[in-house]
Amino acid sequence: MVWTRPANVPYPSVWHTFRAKDVDSDQLVNYVVQDLPEERFEEAIGHMLGIFIHDEPTCEAKKLAEDPVSVQEIGDVWRELVKHRVALICYREGSNEIAGINMTYVSCKDDKQEYICKGDRWRDVFDSVVYFSERSNVFERYQVDRYLAAMGLSVTPKYRGRGIATEILRARIPLCKAVGLPLTSTVFTATGSQIPAAKVGFEENFVMEYAELAKVNPRFEFPGIPSKYCKSMSLKI
Repeated sequence: MVWTRPANVPYPSVWHTFRAKDVDSDQLVNYVVQDLPEERFEEAIGHMLGIFIHDEPTCEAKKLAEDPVSVQEIGDVWRELVKHRVALICYREGSNEIAGINMTYVSCKDDKQEYICKGDRWRDVFDSVVYFSERSNVFERYQVDRYLAAMGLSVTPKYRGRGIATEILRARIPLCKAVGLPLTSTVFTATGSQIPAAKVGFEENFVMEYAELAKVNPRFEFPGIPSKYCKSMSLKI
């Protein structure tokens, strides 16, 4: 199944607005979460390559940023995912600066396209996520044939501590309703994303300690990883 965004859903659309502290003061200002516009695709991928792969626990543990092949490969994956036109960007009202990005896309049950990783470090990270996705069994558990998935949630460092990750995840709800998706589900690898997901109402499908994950496959050992658990979590829309 090849998913395409319904033609009657305007693109880009704003999905959520909220108030939070400004960058350099405690003053409350408006923030917007909307579809990532096509003209900002490369800028968003640059954000993910410049920030996310250095912060995300499994990528950081594997030192993925030090492997040019893996870096190129994960960037190319994001270039394919943004074509679904459901990735999310958050910014402060009146500013074009990226406050946060969520690389959301649509996962379909009948999508049988085989993906082979070339970079060793990216392969270890990717395969561990696939392992979790298979164990969580989302399609059968929720009896759906498609859902809003994600491969990366990132908040710009100077915007952290303002609840932005929570609000980006909350924006998935009106997005899913508009484009006809009954569920959103993600493998959350970091405590910093698992807590916001729980606040929004995501439920845990499959949870494993990283120490136990390493016993499943030696490649799934992530040295010095700060998060204790990896969690597959879903939210019915």
